[in-house]
Amino acid sequence: MIAIRSILTLLMLIPFAAAGLFAQDKLTLTLDQTVELALAQNPELRIAEKELARANAGVGEAFSVLLPQLDGYANFQHNWEIQTSRIPNFIKPMLGPLAGVIPEIEQMPDYVDIAFGLENMLNFGATVRQPLFLGGGGLAGVRSAKAARRAAEHNLALERQSLIFRAAGAFYACITAQELVEVREEALAEARVNFDVVDKKYRVGAASGFDRMRAEVEVANLEPEVIAARNNYQSALTALRTLLGMEPGAGVEISGDLVYTEDGFGDLALLELEELALAQRPEIKALAEQKSMVRQGVAIARSEFLPKLYFQTDYSYLAMRNDLDFRAEDFSKGFFSSLTLQIPLFHGLRSNWQYQKARLSAKIMEDAEKQLRDRIIGEVEIAYNTFREAKQKFLSAGKTVEMAAEALRLANLMYEEGASTQLDVLNSRLALTRARMSYATTLFEYQVARYALRRATGQLAGVI
Repeated sequence: MIAIRSILTLLMLIPFAAAGLFAQDKLTLTLDQTVELALAQNPELRIAEKELARANAGVGEAFSVLLPQLDGYANFQHNWEIQTSRIPNFIKPMLGPLAGVIPEIEQMPDYVDIAFGLENMLNFGATVRQPLFLGGGGLAGVRSAKAARRAAEHNLALERQSLIFRAAGAFYACITAQELVEVREEALAEARVNFDVVDKKYRVGAASGFDRMRAEVEVANLEPEVIAARNNYQSALTALRTLLGMEPGAGVEISGDLVYTEDGFGDLALLELEELALAQRPEIKALAEQKSMVRQGVAIARSEFLPKLYFQTDYSYLAMRNDLDFRAEDFSKGFFSSLTLQIPLFHGLRSNWQYQKARLSAKIMEDAEKQLRDRIIGEVEIAYNTFREAKQKFLSAGKTVEMAAEALRLANLMYEEGASTQLDVLNSRLALTRARMSYATTLFEYQVARYALRRATGQLAGVI
C-alpha cells in the first residue's frame, strides 16, 4: 500500500514540461469527473477487463473438450509403384483333377504375386468423435475455468478500487498543490507589504538599514518558493493526466475545494474493520477461486491415471482408378462406428510428476492464503492508525493557523508602534506560512487516509 506521506514527495520528483500547456482548451474536472474518467480511460483497468474477457473465453474452451468434434477430410494418393502380396495359388488345387488332361496344370506356380489397388486413390468423408469418459478431467477443467473467470472478476474489482484510490489521491494532490501555491503567493504578497512598511520607516529614520535589508531578503527568499510551488502544481496536473490516460500535453485543471469531511467509518473498532476486510477484500475472494483452480488441477492430474472412453463414427467415400477421370459410379461408401478405450500404462512417469506438482501447488496455495490474510490485517491496522493520526493532526493544524494569523497581526501592529522588532514580524510570518502549509498537507493526508481505509477493507466503490 502506498504510504500517504510519499505522495506529496513523489509530486516533487515528476518532471514538468509546461511548453504549450496553456495554449489549448483545458478540461476542468471535479472529483467525481476525475474518478469517472479514470474508470473509463485508464489503460490498467482496460487490461483487467480484457483479462476477464479472456477468462470467459477459457470457460468456453473448457466446455469444448466435452462436446463432439466433427472433422472433414480428403485424401488423394498416387501410387508410383503398386505393392504386391504373395498368396497361395488357389487355382492349381482346383484344377488338379484335370492334370492328366491338361499337363500344363502341373507347371503352374504354387504361389502368385497380386497387386491390390490402382494407381490413383481418392478418399473423403467426415468423422465425429465424442468423449464419453475422461477420468473426471473434462469436468474438472470446466470447474477450473469457471473459477478462473470468477478470479478475474475479483481482480477487476481490485483494480477498480485501486484506480479509484489513486484517482482521488491524484485529484487531492492537485488541490493541495494549488492551495500551497496560494499560501506561498500570499506569503510573498505579505512580505512585499512588510518591505514597503519598513522602507517607509527607513526613509524617515524610524527603521535601521539592517531591518530594511532583512525585509528585502525575505522577499527574495520567497520568490523562488512561489516558483517551485507553481511547478509542483503543474507536476501534479501532469501526474493526474497520466493516470487518466490522457494524451501528453492535453490541458487539464481541477475544480474543487480542499475541505474537511467528517467520516464515521474510521470510528469502527479495529477488529470490526479487520473482519470486514477478510470478508470483502477482492484479493481474498480471488485467492479462494485460485485455490479452487488448484484443487481442480489435482483432479485433472489424477485423471491421467484413469482410462478414457471415446465414441467415433466415420462416413466416407473411396474411389480408385488408373487415370484421373473419377466419376460418381467409381465411389464406394463406407460407414462405421467404434468405441475406443484408452488405458494409460506407462508414459515415462509423466503423469506421476504432474500429479505431484498439482498437489504441491495446493500446499503452496495454503501458505499463500495465510500470508495474504496476515498482510491484509497489517494493511487495515496501518490504514486505521493513519486515519486517526491524520484526523487528529488536521484538527490541531486548524487551531494553529488561527493562532499564527493572530500572532502576525499583533507583530505587525506592535512593529508599527515600535514595540517589537522586524525579526518578530518575520518569525510570525514564517510561523503563519508553516501553519497554512501544515493545514493543507494534513487535510490532504486526512482525505487520502479516508480512501485508504476503505480500500484496505474492500469497501471503496466510488467517491466518498
